[in-house]
Amino acid sequence: MRTKTLLLTAALTAAGAATSLAQAVYSQNIVGYINVTNYPGYNLIANQLNNGATVPNKVVDLMPTPPEGTFVFKFNPATGGYTTIDFADGAWEGDDLNLKANPGEGIFVKNATANPFTVTLLGEVQLTSSTAIGSGYSIVSSVIPAGGSLSAVAPAASLGFPVQEGDFVYQFNRLTGGYIVNDFADNAWEGDGNGAAPQIAVGEAFFVKAGANHPAWARTFTVGP
Repeated sequence: MRTKTLLLTAALTAAGAATSLAQAVYSQNIVGYINVTNYPGYNLIANQLNNGATVPNKVVDLMPTPPEGTFVFKFNPATGGYTTIDFADGAWEGDDLNLKANPGEGIFVKNATANPFTVTLLGEVQLTSSTAIGSGYSIVSSVIPAGGSLSAVAPAASLGFPVQEGDFVYQFNRLTGGYIVNDFADNAWEGDGNGAAPQIAVGEAFFVKAGANHPAWARTFTVGP
């Protein structure tokens, strides 16, 4: 998938008037957008911004008018199946129209057309987060809209993923319909990456197969001095 990000730091100032004792009050957040391209066929994508809707991060709000025939599939770790909705005759229909794609999660998007289409995701960066990684298979993503490595030996240059012995990472390959598979064993990555840690793009989600009691993927993002 091709992605583009723009993050804007906004400082909003309110000050009292008509007195020399007035104090300025500052609040700071980061807002922006991510453009995620969905190519013909299946795409495994992530929403990495909290949108400001009344019910945040509903798929039907994130993608209000995709091409006809678009399907969205969200994996359910408890059942091993998928919750499915689709866009037909100008409206969404399916299992759950309140289906969400929260930061830290991922969804499959099936583009039934012959041309790519782009989804522009708008919202705020979640500055502090903790994404649970359950036993077995789950789909996860970086909460913060940044690409990088899942390396365990260079955390300063990585996405901070808490890799554990025996973890498997499956990145969907839209060109083949299969997966790029890497696992962490004997304190090193092995598999399709030939020993290199998986590289995750902005807007990309991936499967993790983990053991019991896996640490959560905790992230803290700071702005300013």
